[in-house]
Amino acid sequence: MKYRAVVFDFDGTIIDTEQHLFETINKHLEMHGKTPISIDYYRASIGGAASELHTYLENEIGEKETEALYDDHHTQSAHLPMIENIRKLMNLLEKKSVPMSIATSSSRSNIQPTLEALDLPERMSVIVGREDVDEVKPAPDLYLKAVQELNLNPVSCLAIEDSVNGATAAETAGLGVIVNTNAMTELMNFDALQLVGKNMTADQIDTEFFN
Repeated sequence: MKYRAVVFDFDGTIIDTEQHLFETINKHLEMHGKTPISIDYYRASIGGAASELHTYLENEIGEKETEALYDDHHTQSAHLPMIENIRKLMNLLEKKSVPMSIATSSSRSNIQPTLEALDLPERMSVIVGREDVDEVKPAPDLYLKAVQELNLNPVSCLAIEDSVNGATAAETAGLGVIVNTNAMTELMNFDALQLVGKNMTADQIDTEFFN
């Protein structure tokens, strides 16, 4: 199967914000004398709205402090590097003029500093965030909107994801899905999904789907 465009997830796929957010949450909880959350509890929120986690934090440390926690995370995320395999893939796709876009459950306004630090607004044809849809992942809305704005059929687009929530959203929308896991998502069970690939290098993706 050859694809005509790529839609990237953002958090945990383009940059490793998942580990950073987990550490930031526990830093703030400890600052307020609260018990740190477990890695398993955090993993359950990855790739989706994370509303249960958000509510838990507000109950533990308060609304303003939770806002400060996320502000801290977004400010520091702007200094994180792009995952090297993704940087290489984007370069290969650009050489072939393959359109690229981002579909993220994060708010575009929150991640804008990070997007700009990585020069992504100039490289992406479309960037779709939580403010652009009714429901975030695992609902398909983000991917459907990204594909619609690319003016392509979902089956002609490839999604790159790192989580079950994200991969489910992309598959439900009709895209082919590659999952490249990170330390936070490598233990997730992807067996229920019909992935076209898992933990592939940039060269493997390029050779198999764009040559």
